Amino acid sequence: MPAITLAALQKHIDTKRLAPLYLLLGEDVKLAQRLADAIEATVDEADRAFAIDRLYALDEGGSPVDIVASARGLPMLGDRRIVVVLRAERLLKPKRAGKASAESAADEGEEGQGESTAADTEALEAYVADPSQSSTVVLVATEADKSRRLTKRVLEHAQVVDCGGLSATGPAGRREARGAAAQWLRDELARSGKAIEPGALNLLVDRAGSDITRLRGDVERLLLYTEGRQKISTEDVDEVASTQATVDDDWAVVNAIGEGDTARALRATMDRLESGDSPHAIVGQIRWWVSNRLAASDAARVKPAIDAILRTDLALKSSGDERLLLERLVVELTGRRLTGGRA
Repeated sequence: MPAITLAALQKHIDTKRLAPLYLLLGEDVKLAQRLADAIEATVDEADRAFAIDRLYALDEGGSPVDIVASARGLPMLGDRRIVVVLRAERLLKPKRAGKASAESAADEGEEGQGESTAADTEALEAYVADPSQSSTVVLVATEADKSRRLTKRVLEHAQVVDCGGLSATGPAGRREARGAAAQWLRDELARSGKAIEPGALNLLVDRAGSDITRLRGDVERLLLYTEGRQKISTEDVDEVASTQATVDDDWAVVNAIGEGDTARALRATMDRLESGDSPHAIVGQIRWWVSNRLAASDAARVKPAIDAILRTDLALKSSGDERLLLERLVVELTGRRLTGGRA
């Protein structure tokens, strides 16, 4: 089937006339998640526990046979079952055998993840070719290998929705992607009760380049940085939005906190995380700085700082949003305590 637009998918959702099979394909994971949530919301809230399954491809309960069994089940209360398959790239573009054997034990800390074979996917291929009309299967994948038999079958029969973020080819494609990013920014900020200067919006899109993840991260940091204000200025973006800079100073985060420079502390935090540093290591460094440097210069700030660090550490261990938790801690420690004071 040809690809469908986001507007076309939204019409399916609004009218509750869903297709049997969707593929949400691309690197914009948050957009795909939002679309999957909207599809699930077409089921009455009281019926969702009986009518919706969320599976992780190749995790326990997420094999091709499991996916088919869930999709073939009859709706218990409503008139449709919805099966959302996350991390479907494991089926549509699995690791090569050599790479998989070296990495499978450490892949994102997950246990029980396997690799699919042609034989494993036969049942799913058959289902894709002849899906149940009382079920909607939503495959969410960041990428797909179009040379694989299963992928070819999915692309032939599914409604394919591009979640590729800002990536585009050719001048026209780049203009379209930039316009879509600008509109997304306006909508996202409006939902948070904020406006943005035209120059600030352009700068934000420019600095993100083609990286939708970077753009989303910049927006989250701006919302923190401008808390209590309704309009985001070009100066705000210039202070907080990411650049392509590399991390040169391992102590940039705590140095910026010590100097009360929130914008620089947020940028340094982002750089550390994007370079692959562990959030727990950064929290540990901040705690050392509080105990050894802040205690010597401003003892009154030590107890609230330790309390904030402990809250953040606990939240990180509870699988919270690591980047957001760390950035909230940074904002609080630079002297701008957030409403409610919760990490």
